[in-house]
Amino acid sequence: MSDQNQNILTEVKNVKKYYPIKGGVLKQTIGHVKAVDDVSFHIRKGETLGIVGESGSGKSTLGRTILRLLNPTSGQILFNQSDISNLNQQQLRPYRKDMQMIFQDPFASLNSKMSVQELLEEPLIVQTALPKVEREKRVCDMIQKVGLRIDDL
Repeated sequence: MSDQNQNILTEVKNVKKYYPIKGGVLKQTIGHVKAVDDVSFHIRKGETLGIVGESGSGKSTLGRTILRLLNPTSGQILFNQSDISNLNQQQLRPYRKDMQMIFQDPFASLNSKMSVQELLEEPLIVQTALPKVEREKRVCDMIQKVGLRIDDL
């Protein structure tokens, strides 16, 4: 495997998410709404992907499907070279701490009453057992890594 392939963190191959349309007296499937239809891409370590589209275009459904909050209709989702496409909820647990989707509305995602320090430290409190000193060090490292000052915390 090439070095470039080893740097791929997430790979999405031909992912589809269809919802059945039920109709008739017996409520049989008479069609499908194609919320996500044949999406493929990869994200390398250190990269960020932004998904842009009009309302109702399937952005959130795609994100939820990649994170396996929704089951894909078909396709393959690889995270750190592991196929997570068909894992059950218990099998997905170890991956959850390393996955996150940030919605386009920052006011829905961020609590304006919290400081930047608190917002960045919160996931470390929830998902790790790091002592406060180590959490604070990681937060400082993160903020500097993206070009902000410690004073911005």
